[in-house]
Amino acid sequence: MLMFFAEPAVFVPPLTPAPRPVTCADDCISPVEAVTYASYLAPKAAIAGTFRMEVKAVGEQRGFYYLNSETDYRDRNCLTIAMPARVMAELTGGEGLDAAEKALKGRVVVVRGVAERVKIGFFDEDGKATDKYYYQIQIRIGRPDQIAVRTAG
Repeated sequence: MLMFFAEPAVFVPPLTPAPRPVTCADDCISPVEAVTYASYLAPKAAIAGTFRMEVKAVGEQRGFYYLNSETDYRDRNCLTIAMPARVMAELTGGEGLDAAEKALKGRVVVVRGVAERVKIGFFDEDGKATDKYYYQIQIRIGRPDQIAVRTAG
């Protein structure tokens, strides 16, 4: 005999897992490793993982914030974490470049994401693209739970 129920016999709520904390022990990927691997794999692939770096410089441009592993963001060994302003505001509890620098410069961050090579173009004074460019290795994040801030060291 088959029985059909209009309602399930046991209700199981859909699973919405809590975000995992961003941590690493000895297996985090360093900035130099990330830059090396991502450069080697580009343009066909990128490297996913958990990355650890000291923030040596913070930048902002057109609503995006950038955390850099080198003081010069154009340094070939620089790993950059890019995020929208709303993520930076949630992460630091403040708004603006000064708040971001005060909260993050000199600190160590651990981030979960994908490091990929991004082509950065130059523009002339009229805003037109030139034929000049360089490559930067970036980890783009869209949620504050992808990054954790630690003390330097």
